[in-house]
Amino acid sequence: GRGQSVIELIVEFLLSLVEGTAGKRVGRRIFPLISGIFIFILFANFSGLLPGVGTIVLVGDEEDTHAEETVDVEEEHTADAAATDAEAEDDEHHGPTRTPIFRPPTADLNMTLAMSLLTFVVVQVAGVSAHGVVGRIKHMADPPFLFPIEVISELSRIISLAARLFGNVFAGEVLLGVMYALANAIKIALVPVVFPVVFIGLEVLFGTIQALVFALLTLIYIALAAAGHDDHEHDEAHAHGSADATTTRGATTAASGD
Repeated sequence: GRGQSVIELIVEFLLSLVEGTAGKRVGRRIFPLISGIFIFILFANFSGLLPGVGTIVLVGDEEDTHAEETVDVEEEHTADAAATDAEAEDDEHHGPTRTPIFRPPTADLNMTLAMSLLTFVVVQVAGVSAHGVVGRIKHMADPPFLFPIEVISELSRIISLAARLFGNVFAGEVLLGVMYALANAIKIALVPVVFPVVFIGLEVLFGTIQALVFALLTLIYIALAAAGHDDHEHDEAHAHGSADATTTRGATTAASGD
């Protein structure tokens, strides 16, 4: 049916993308991870557009920040100072806390940081699996003076992946809230209905792009860590094939001579 055709189209697109970047052997092995990351982030980003997500909140009680003070009648100066401090505390108080019951998972830095740590670990495992521990170090230290830069680059990917996804999704959430408030304040003709719809469409587009960017960066990092592995195996297979063909040709020639 049409539903299955759409799913097969998406899977075929992701598979061709993964195999074209990382090679057929490595691509088939990491395809479940890449496609899982893409689909999870996509639906996590879209969940922020559902009614009630981020808008149903728990309002906490106001915390009493004033300490009880005992003021002597004779110490007027001390009483005046305490009153001044109390007024300053009143100015700094911002009211009750508002905690959303539901939030998009990717709008929380804890989730994006966990996903970036997962990517970091998988990249290192792929590099060690392809080249071995010593080979992985040599791969990063080629030439040797670049090794510290490579280590810093590998660690910085954790922050960059987490901050990029979190920042874009959280900013989109805030932008939608502002647009809803503006549209509600204008109240002219169809503006309160049409105005937010435009930004919801943009959030759908940006959510898809962010999911694809995170999955593609994970794919590229793994492909770079395992670079040369498929080529080496292809050369070995080609060499074995050539040797077998030469042996067969030699045996055929010998048989013809006999």
